Amino acid sequence: MARRYVAPKKNKRPIIIIGSEGEGRNTEKCYFGNFSNNDLRIKFSTGGSTDPKGMVDDLINYMHNIDAKSEDYIRTFLVLDTDLSEKRISEIKEIEQKCKDNNIEIITSAPTFEIWFLMHFRNNKLRFQTSKDVKRELEKVNGTYSETMDMYNKIKDQTDDARSTAQSIEQQIIKDGDDLLKSNPHSSVYKILDAIDEFNNLKD
Repeated sequence: MARRYVAPKKNKRPIIIIGSEGEGRNTEKCYFGNFSNNDLRIKFSTGGSTDPKGMVDDLINYMHNIDAKSEDYIRTFLVLDTDLSEKRISEIKEIEQKCKDNNIEIITSAPTFEIWFLMHFRNNKLRFQTSKDVKRELEKVNGTYSETMDMYNKIKDQTDDARSTAQSIEQQIIKDGDDLLKSNPHSSVYKILDAIDEFNNLKD
């Protein structure tokens, strides 16, 4: 469980740390970097791993290197695509306990992170068989798309709609007693936005 909030000390700000696949400029960094502000830092782990085990190890190392214990309040997320792959899903399940032990919240999307972007354009017809299919559809509805494109300004006005869609899908999965990781489609990305809202409200 994340530490209870304590009023920030001078020169201290809450932090959200995000681990995502690969390194350099990627989809998650392009998107979530827009939420960083004077009162909230959004940081991204380094290491470049693409498998869940390597990614969580990179994230834990990064947490230690930034001396996270000195901060007042931190939320840490590991953002993963299921790729609708049994192997990938099994790998995600294998790191669940390690993430729990290190206060890391796993955020998954199926088939891929870009399904979250598509939820800004529609609330149905979101079932695709491959990650490439999702990206092709996103390119079609958006006019253009690449993994290094910053989608934030194009979709920000529809974010409430996307959150509602994602939450509704997840609630139905839970109601049906299905395995979230095996469910197509789904995206838990909205939970990171919930954390961002929580932090931003602390300064009010």
